[in-house]
Amino acid sequence: MKANELKREPISIDKIYEIIKESDKRNEFKTFIHHNIIVPDSIKLQLINNGFKVFIGDWDNIMTNCIIIEW
Repeated sequence: MKANELKREPISIDKIYEIIKESDKRNEFKTFIHHNIIVPDSIKLQLINNGFKVFIGDWDNIMTNCIIIEW
């Protein structure tokens, strides 16, 4: 296997909505996506247009530079 044979696939908006729904079921008001997951700017913009707050930040002292989504 060679590195150039691998494909980088971004996370889908549907998968992000699943993550948000699961967090909301636990009565949480925000969630995060690891910094190593590709999230296109178009998806971030779609989340913002749908009323979510989207920013880069530290989830805790271990998970840094995460994409944090609040609602």
